[in-house]
Amino acid sequence: MAIMSVSLPEPLVEQMDALTKERGFAGRSDFIRAAVRDLVQDLVQDQLKRGRRSATITLLYPEDLERRVAEVAHDTKIVRSMMHAHAGRGRCVTVYIVEGEAEEIQRLTVRFKGLRDTEVVRATYVDAPEAPK
Repeated sequence: MAIMSVSLPEPLVEQMDALTKERGFAGRSDFIRAAVRDLVQDLVQDQLKRGRRSATITLLYPEDLERRVAEVAHDTKIVRSMMHAHAGRGRCVTVYIVEGEAEEIQRLTVRFKGLRDTEVVRATYVDAPEAPK
């Protein structure tokens, strides 16, 4: 098994440690393995989504990351609308409504996930069902 070194913000480590005990994981390594497996599965499932899609991308992040989040959103042409609010305790929540090729939505979601200190990044596809033929 490979050994890796990962830097995490202290609040995330504290939350992870609490959940490790609460949920019965043997330790940090087991917790991180489960989290990585879930993320890999989500990314593989995203690859199955094809064509023109509509989605929301919800983010929770520290207020000092607000400018960087906006810059990433402005780098794309798929954002149709957004809602932003201050969530308290120095956090912002932003919901983007996006429309475009599934690959573009996936790329934007991954860019948001790659920003340091983002706490939640979740894409939800909201396509209307096709009419029966």
